[in-house]
Amino acid sequence: MSDMLSGADAGKPSLFELVAQNKMTELLEPALRHITSVYAHRYPRYLIRILNWHEEVYAAVMLAVERHYLRNYGGSFTEHFYGTKRVRVRQIAGSNALTRGDVWGSLVFLVGLPLVKSRLDQYYDRVSGGDAARLLGDAFSQQQQQQIEPEPTASAAGALAAARRRLAAVRLAAKRAFQKYYPHANCVYHLAAAFYYVAYMFDRTGYSSPWLHLLGLQIRRLSAADYRAMDARGPATSGLAAPPNGSILRLVRNAVARLVGGGLDLLKVALPLSIFFYRFLEWWYRSDFHRRVQQTPVPPPPMPPRPHPDGVAVPFDQTICPLCEKKRTNPAMAPSGYVFCYPCIHKHIDDTGTCPVTLTKADPAAIRKLYADA
Repeated sequence: MSDMLSGADAGKPSLFELVAQNKMTELLEPALRHITSVYAHRYPRYLIRILNWHEEVYAAVMLAVERHYLRNYGGSFTEHFYGTKRVRVRQIAGSNALTRGDVWGSLVFLVGLPLVKSRLDQYYDRVSGGDAARLLGDAFSQQQQQQIEPEPTASAAGALAAARRRLAAVRLAAKRAFQKYYPHANCVYHLAAAFYYVAYMFDRTGYSSPWLHLLGLQIRRLSAADYRAMDARGPATSGLAAPPNGSILRLVRNAVARLVGGGLDLLKVALPLSIFFYRFLEWWYRSDFHRRVQQTPVPPPPMPPRPHPDGVAVPFDQTICPLCEKKRTNPAMAPSGYVFCYPCIHKHIDDTGTCPVTLTKADPAAIRKLYADA
């Protein structure tokens, strides 16, 4: 929509591209958490600690990934995936490329801020009572506060005991203040992001978020010159690389740097392939093809037992009862599969305990009435 409203700035990405980038970033963490939890149940000895500290481990991994893409491509991982980059509003020596300070400032808001906010959200749920407080209201929250209210005991004496009571009172006051004001701060956080989205959509600002405004950076589409410069530069290396000096240690260091950089660059290809593979599996397990492959073929019905030579003859007309030799009324099926009149077959099995045609054992309780003439 921003393109339609401006009509001139082809390098400005639309709001929908930026929202897609943010949504992709938000989906990466729960996706990796799910994968880690699945394998942690299989190998708890090695992965349970990673699962317990998943957010910190994820932040450390994303710190390395985002730093690599910011240094080499001028944008975060998801921004580069969608063909955009970050540029400085105030150019330095005629260049709008990111400086070292811009890279680390971007990392603070790309990695550090989401981690801090996630921890604050978890802490607020814990001190506010969680789901129980949302269901039972303030009464439950006040009850929890009363339980943690520090009460001086008669045996507490001296400066150390008084200092402990004061520290407990300060902690309790800080916890109550956090519980009271954090929802308002969280609301301001989301309202600021929404305000910048709306202003960006109507070309009132070139910044798509308040964090980019603080850093003095804007999101722009990668141009043909940017892609040519990437191709001319060759494969990117990580920050471990150093100028060669002829030593074996430096040679090994640069080889590791190339491997790390190549692995991080591989994410550009691995991510869309994994998304495609995931979508394919999702379609496969929901489709009829998967059910047809998984379903075992229905076996054909067994052949009915052959009539015994000493048994009652089966008439050629299948609407005739073999016992009374009249047209069947109130049809019922014997355990052998042959159909008779219900009074006829019930009396015969009750008297003899066998099927009149096959002479196999039968029980009156096994007779099944048919509600359509067979």
